[in-house]
Amino acid sequence: MRLSSYVRNAAMGAVSIPLLAGCAGEQVTGGAVERAAERPASWTDLPVRTGARDVVHTDTGDRSYEVRITVKSLVRGSEEDMQGARVGGELKGMVPHYLAFEVTNTGRKEIPAAYMVDSKFALNGTDWVRGKEVYVSGGRPGGVDLPCADTASKTLAPGDSYDTCVTYALPEGVGVLSLTHNADGYLDEGGAVATWPVEGGIEAASAGLADPDDVVRVRWDAGENGVLTGKDVLELPAKLVSVRRGSAADLAGLDLGLNENERRGVPYYVSVSYTNSGRKDLYADQADRVRLLTEGGRQIRGKTPFVLDTKIPGCPSDWVARMIPPGDSVTECSIHLVTDDGDKPFAVGFAEAGRPGLVAWRAPLH
Repeated sequence: MRLSSYVRNAAMGAVSIPLLAGCAGEQVTGGAVERAAERPASWTDLPVRTGARDVVHTDTGDRSYEVRITVKSLVRGSEEDMQGARVGGELKGMVPHYLAFEVTNTGRKEIPAAYMVDSKFALNGTDWVRGKEVYVSGGRPGGVDLPCADTASKTLAPGDSYDTCVTYALPEGVGVLSLTHNADGYLDEGGAVATWPVEGGIEAASAGLADPDDVVRVRWDAGENGVLTGKDVLELPAKLVSVRRGSAADLAGLDLGLNENERRGVPYYVSVSYTNSGRKDLYADQADRVRLLTEGGRQIRGKTPFVLDTKIPGCPSDWVARMIPPGDSVTECSIHLVTDDGDKPFAVGFAEAGRPGLVAWRAPLH
């Protein structure tokens, strides 16, 4: 199955939305209570698992702060919401999703630029592509305000909190799998992750995935002498062979470039077989294109040892340092570190050469 992809460029503009975080209702202006316009019937409350998670916020200076994030609501808007807003043309027709949450400083240090906490958030679509955080100004046609206002504090003292709301855009027809917050901001890497699942997201994401035994053609950059050039892209028949849970002891002494969280994580070994459908020998070394997709919405890249003769129990590979003749098949094994105790593998994806998005199989765990 092909997992869809879409524009990833945010539309820039000042936020000038008068409502407080959350949905339309009563608001206070100059000491008087005003009644905001009723929200349109097209807006839908999504069944996100709300609640508090204690996380670490890392700022641009690599300084860490203890933070509690409490997700309060997630509302799917409609395409009409964007029609009256001043956003870039590339976002026209996309569906906004409004995430309301509270941020509390649970540490002992004041947090500068506290409004940057949401930069570590991700809204993960049921196609495993992340929604794009967008900044909008204006309102819906007919004068109805958007239900999401960015009211984040510039700084946040110990013990203080603020409520805010962030808007994410998804393509029409794509649901929400989960919300995630990553301590280091890199959701494909091994930082600590907090997850808020959305009910029904896993079922929606699983619909139409290829079965492990299905042969799927993937675009592979054949390159020249092991160097990827983008000029010789082949469509190789590929099949998911296995996904096995390993042990940290298997990786002892290996040079995998693991960070602290990854060293404490659980390794999973993903084996994929390919057939060389080209007319010349193929240097098969693209395990880094394999992604272990998790129920929490993460895409965990594969790692391979830098020592060619390394043997890892449960992770056999027959590709090391050899060329694959036309018509022959090869099996590659990549190592993926799951660092969140509450998350688990769900599918395996392949990031194709020269084409955005993934193709994916269901993951048979062993």
